[in-house]
Amino acid sequence: MTYSEYVPGLVKAEPGLVDYVEIAFEQLLGTPEVGALHDEIPIVLHCASLSIAGNNPPEQALVEKLAYWIKKTKTPWVGEHLAYVRSDGRYREIAEHDAVTAAEDRTGAEFVVDGIPFNVGYTVSPQLSEAVLNRVVSASATWEAKLGATVLLENGPIYFCMPGSTMDQVEFLNLLCARRSEARLLLDLSHLAISCSNLSLDPFETLMALPLDRVVEVHLSGAREEGGTVWDDHTMPAPALVFELFDRLMSASRPRAVTLEYNWDATFPTETVIRDVQRVRRIILARQAKATLA
Repeated sequence: MTYSEYVPGLVKAEPGLVDYVEIAFEQLLGTPEVGALHDEIPIVLHCASLSIAGNNPPEQALVEKLAYWIKKTKTPWVGEHLAYVRSDGRYREIAEHDAVTAAEDRTGAEFVVDGIPFNVGYTVSPQLSEAVLNRVVSASATWEAKLGATVLLENGPIYFCMPGSTMDQVEFLNLLCARRSEARLLLDLSHLAISCSNLSLDPFETLMALPLDRVVEVHLSGAREEGGTVWDDHTMPAPALVFELFDRLMSASRPRAVTLEYNWDATFPTETVIRDVQRVRRIILARQAKATLA
């Protein structure tokens, strides 16, 4: 279960319902008291700050704080988006975008200085190209060595084809795993469903084409359609398709963790959480039973 304000109360009211709580590193930066949960239940860290597909790394102070929380929570790994979140304000052909406009349009903006890296405010799926693939292979190895922790790379939702891309996300992830034997994945099935809807792909064929033997953690969350595009939305429960994809995944893989990301709404109905946790457990048990019989 991903942390939200209702989660500590749910953990107390429903002991044994969830096995761990996933907490965003960025949440700990703003409200470090949330980290006290590790005294009650195991914690898994998630992160959106390494900008692992970009060419502007985070500041050293931020890295030191991440290392502190890795040690403090004893997280078994760190989930990180296969994306970039930092830009230098100038157009580059690889990964970054033309985020800064003319000076008169930037008056009063927080990112007005050309050439100074800034957080674009959202994890952006990068250009899927050979150059970015090489960057991610190198960066993932570097961050694992620096942090002393396994970094799971999470597939992002794709809303449009990034200019300059020479491959699709499936090919990118397969090549990543082929070139780095230590690479491990966090498979967000909602992101996969969203990407397939936006790109008119078959989600089940796409799922089965991924390197599923590298999947360590799975994310399930909601989605919404707006303006003809399907968007990631953690205020909504996972749709039926996502659970169907999870069932198919469990026929081919055995991830170590499954996380429900219902964390954007502090008033998210706990009865829905309980229902969906039980649904996940039923799917796992059913697939384990079939594997035993086979």
